[in-house]
Amino acid sequence: MRFPGIVFSIATFFVMAGSAIAASQRELDDCAGSNPDRSIAVYTRILQGRGEPAKNGAVACNNRGLAYRGKGELDRAIADFNEAIRLDPKFALAYNNRGLAYRDKGELDRAIADFTEAIRLDPKFAVPFNSRGFTYARNGELDRAIADFTEAIRLDPKFAVAFRNRGRAYLYAGALPKALADLSQSSELDPENGYAALWLDIIGKRSNLPSRLQQATEKIDMTKWPAPVIHVFLGQLTPEALLAAADDQKGQVCEANFYSGELALQQGKKDEAARLFKLAANDCPKGLVEWAAANAELKTLGVTP
Repeated sequence: MRFPGIVFSIATFFVMAGSAIAASQRELDDCAGSNPDRSIAVYTRILQGRGEPAKNGAVACNNRGLAYRGKGELDRAIADFNEAIRLDPKFALAYNNRGLAYRDKGELDRAIADFTEAIRLDPKFAVPFNSRGFTYARNGELDRAIADFTEAIRLDPKFAVAFRNRGRAYLYAGALPKALADLSQSSELDPENGYAALWLDIIGKRSNLPSRLQQATEKIDMTKWPAPVIHVFLGQLTPEALLAAADDQKGQVCEANFYSGELALQQGKKDEAARLFKLAANDCPKGLVEWAAANAELKTLGVTP
């Protein structure tokens, strides 16, 4: 399942841990890949070892917590982030990641508190500004969200996700030219990202600009998700076929409904768009961009989720 957040790489872990931990190349590959169960197994083995410095244990707990979050096991994720923070009380990334898990659970006040603490511990760290901004946006506090995304971008001018998030905030704040500028920058910084291309197309259509989606596919891996969504926007696949191809275990049904709603909106089919946005608002995991965007679209349409 695709959650907005940060991935703490296995390579970073072993650089910090040094030679005290032995792991096979297969294990390194497993942790660097997309299989959370394998990542959990490797980090559990590391945590069961003896004689590790507290800081190494904190990093392992943090990374295993990320894997649990990727599986949607949020209470286990939070327990690991708690332990990471106990072992290293100044571990800003662990606070950020615990905040993400709280946000996924809908506990927004606790999430914001953790992001704020991560910022206090490391005020030059762009990630928690982006995380807090996304949470403010989800809560409808668009001015605060935009301020946080702006700070994240100031700290990291190549932070493509922060540009994308600020662009969506500008969209729902009614500042279409600023939204277009940010989504264009996000796509330029991350041209291989299918979601960046989709959001640029959504904003571009609302700005009455010709689509650049076909050209964008030259740099996107069109063998994997969200390629089927892109095919729908290009008129090469029907929304019904998209829904049939979606894997609900990975949150793709939710995304299929949301992006089909965006397409219906472009086609002037407001009732169909509202129906699809309602499905997304009711079925999407609350940590997904599409859940927040579906609720924002429904509010713009004057429809109750």
